[in-house]
Amino acid sequence: MNLLTEEVLEQIDELLSELNRLALDGIPIIVEGMDDEKALRALGISGRVRKISNGGSLLNFVEGLSGSKEIVILTDFDKAGDELASFIIKHAKRLGVKPISEFRDRLKPLVRRSVKDVEGLAKFLQRERVR
Repeated sequence: MNLLTEEVLEQIDELLSELNRLALDGIPIIVEGMDDEKALRALGISGRVRKISNGGSLLNFVEGLSGSKEIVILTDFDKAGDELASFIIKHAKRLGVKPISEFRDRLKPLVRRSVKDVEGLAKFLQRERVR
């Protein structure tokens, strides 16, 4: 039995399509690490992906985003991801960068407890589509 309904899968696909449009327009997508970027690529997301785990402090990472007008925040769907997203949103706004967190906010309830991180999203959707 599928864990997700066809309607929910369509909503997720629409979100991913919209996310890809923003990425292709040059808006960087912020993820936690290399595996998250690989998952986005597997989901067909092109464009600029910035990984937080590239080293250095989180504040320096956010300051490095100051050249962007907007950023998409797609941290993991767990408590640590929530805290990380809040930190980035707060500091990005101070730098005049518009944080877009709606994708994370809308994906999180759609995948509920089935997916806790971005890297698990591609595998999970692949399994759901096969069923």
